[in-house]
Amino acid sequence: MLVIGIIMNCAGTEKSFLSFANCLDYSKYDVDLLLAKKEGLLMEMIPKEINVIEMEEYGEMFLLTGKNAMKTIFNNFVKKKPLTFFEILPYFLKIILKPSKKAITATQLWVHLMKKYFKPFEKEYDVAVAYWGDRTVAYMCDKISAAKKIAWLHFDYNNPPGNNVFYEEYFPKCDKIVTVSQSVDQALKENLPSVAEKCVVMANIIDPKYIWDLALRGETFPDAYFKGTRLLSMIRLSQQKGIDMIPSVLAKLKSDGYDVRWYIIGEGEDKPLLIEEAFRNEVADIMILLGTTTNPYSYLRDCDIYVQPSRYEGKPVVVEEAKIMYKLIVATNYLSAPEQLDNGRFGTLTEISVEGLYNGIKKLLDDETLCDNFTLTLSKENFDNTEEISKFYEM
Repeated sequence: MLVIGIIMNCAGTEKSFLSFANCLDYSKYDVDLLLAKKEGLLMEMIPKEINVIEMEEYGEMFLLTGKNAMKTIFNNFVKKKPLTFFEILPYFLKIILKPSKKAITATQLWVHLMKKYFKPFEKEYDVAVAYWGDRTVAYMCDKISAAKKIAWLHFDYNNPPGNNVFYEEYFPKCDKIVTVSQSVDQALKENLPSVAEKCVVMANIIDPKYIWDLALRGETFPDAYFKGTRLLSMIRLSQQKGIDMIPSVLAKLKSDGYDVRWYIIGEGEDKPLLIEEAFRNEVADIMILLGTTTNPYSYLRDCDIYVQPSRYEGKPVVVEEAKIMYKLIVATNYLSAPEQLDNGRFGTLTEISVEGLYNGIKKLLDDETLCDNFTLTLSKENFDNTEEISKFYEM
């Protein structure tokens, strides 16, 4: 089996993959993991049974972003083959002239370069799995030889709106498409009914024993003297994750006299915006950025309220992990949030706004009985879903 990835950052897809990999029966599969780059804090956590391979060339192309695109494409193509400038120029002009179609045009350029210049992978497989999203799906379909090809869909197809042209080309080439929740599955089928029969709902695998083992060791909050309420978010620092709302929510809580601190584990492209907003709202002293860590679970263990402020999501693994640790949870009403929190039985659902998050957090700060009920409800549930791996074997 070949699994196609990008890098091993401390992020939801990578953590989901590790849970999947830790449940695999290695007496049944010889597993190669093909990464664009052998880098990321979670590299050391890849099971020893997996053979990790790094792409020989063009790995940087899987890490393409709006900020590094021109430099990366120049170094990989124009610098080596100057005439490729004339292939690329129409795409860049289209991005400039039609900025609303920027993401779609960028994907079209990436696919064009991949098809024309990336070499086919030499080894043949029984099963290939594209676990890291659209670029790995396209690469699997066009450059990997395998008897069966399986794509993973981790996100809400409606938000941001899916690139139908891209997926209409590639999803029909897959034997199965794994969707990580019922709501993600429904969104895909509504947009691309032609692939409905290929879809299999398979939740991100969560092993409570593994999570608790990590939670009971490792460092925790540096300000041990603080006796107020610790809010925690483990998110990429991007506007998709709602980070820009955090300083405003904190300012309202501070103004109301609540003794809270909001800790954030993660990195991302919008970190400067978050810091700027924290200073503008005069909450930089109570918003603590902790960076990334291979073991965030000791922080999750010691926080009081876990907050997921996302604008859109597929099915974030961290919310499942917070449930396992019986944490009070506040989550915005992204696609799968009602499913994850059982329509409010496992935590507080809020509208996607500063006011919504503020009210959701305030509700928990003011109502000790409600908090006790959430904790009791979570403690009675069994969130072990390692049996989900059987769905993969069936595929």
